[in-house]
Amino acid sequence: MKVYFISGLGADQRVFQFLQLPGIEKIYINWVDPLQNEELRAYASRLTAQIDLTREVILVGISFGGIIAQEISRIVPCKKVIIISSVKSPAEFSWQLSSVAFTRIYKLFPARFLKWTNILTADYYFGTQSAEESKLLHQIILDTDNKFMLWAIAQLMQWKNEDIRQDIIHIHGTSDRIFPVKAIKNYIKIEHGGHFMVVNKAEELSRILNCHF
Repeated sequence: MKVYFISGLGADQRVFQFLQLPGIEKIYINWVDPLQNEELRAYASRLTAQIDLTREVILVGISFGGIIAQEISRIVPCKKVIIISSVKSPAEFSWQLSSVAFTRIYKLFPARFLKWTNILTADYYFGTQSAEESKLLHQIILDTDNKFMLWAIAQLMQWKNEDIRQDIIHIHGTSDRIFPVKAIKNYIKIEHGGHFMVVNKAEELSRILNCHF
């Protein structure tokens, strides 16, 4: 069975390396450079070129990748959409994130500042649990293209999703500091899972995913 995986903002297939999914052919959707003034749905539409539309489509998206997965599911028929450490609409943002979206304060800061701020605070907000995890996370952040990062942050802050897919499967950790669980509705709980639980809760996450494939 083919399953398409979409990583978080600027990340790549490294975040999925610890998942144990026997019988699953993992296909990783790669980020492409956004076009000038490109909106999220148009971008998602371009990503569908990486999907075999002659077969059933199952999408798994993490964080920003979960938002992209939902946008793709509006464009092509999907058998299943699974989001991890993500949100189904801006209604699931924390009040802090909602304030950032409302004020658009993120537009005041250059990419270099945002990237180094991310590096300094990443271990706390992502909930890394070892030096190895921290190293992996920091490398992913450093590898993120600055232009893509600014575009993706703006798209996340401007995202509207009033018509939520009813059969979406949402897996979320109770200790997520980027999308706190307090605002999340209708989800499968992973106790003490943080925003990096795809790495440090991979065994439990794998069990849940295998039950839904």
